[in-house]
Amino acid sequence: MIALRRRSRSPLDALVIVAAVVSLLSEWTIAIEPAHLTQTFGVESPACWLAVAGLVATLILEIRLAVVAVFLTELVLLAWFGWALWVITTPRFTSIQFPFTPTDLMGPGWFAAAGGLLFAAGAVIRELRSRREPPREDFWLLTALPGFGLLRMGRWFQGGLWASLFIGALYFASSDSPDSTEFADLGKYGAVPAPYPRGAEWVLLAAAVVFWVAGIAVTFWRRRNLQTLADSD
Repeated sequence: MIALRRRSRSPLDALVIVAAVVSLLSEWTIAIEPAHLTQTFGVESPACWLAVAGLVATLILEIRLAVVAVFLTELVLLAWFGWALWVITTPRFTSIQFPFTPTDLMGPGWFAAAGGLLFAAGAVIRELRSRREPPREDFWLLTALPGFGLLRMGRWFQGGLWASLFIGALYFASSDSPDSTEFADLGKYGAVPAPYPRGAEWVLLAAAVVFWVAGIAVTFWRRRNLQTLADSD
């Protein structure tokens, strides 16, 4: 309760809570019967509970610990994406005549948690800047999110640009995946959608990685320039 009294509140906090609830009530994996992948809702997934616990922690912990919670939540979501990327390379998927991509397996619950993470990081940055806290360890942890290190520095346009490029690439990549109901309907007959080229999705996923790395590199470069100017003074 002490931590709650010390934190100011904003609409971002409400959005974090909404995203957490939606994540728990939504699919984290969709049903793909030929690959023996069952539908899993957030309330059935330990990964979802870890992500939701991290989101809640960003709202109630002391601000420096809240930054750590943001970082750990990001690791949970990355681990889930990594699992989806790995599992499509296993025989249960490669034996099926369909070019799967990781976003084919991921339900809206994962994306809701990812949205909650972005809202939580924004709320943390807002609180840090309102307190005029100098960037320390929190800066490096927030830099792991594309563009958010720049936002921590007050470079709103640049930070927003890199974050938008990353989010846009990931969103458009996921929009290329078949609808979960299509997998479910065809799965009743042991079938999958007809194969179609997936090159565009892989290009967009690669672009998301490039935007992520580039955003981090720009953040480090900006930070180093500021430190150089401070040392010269």
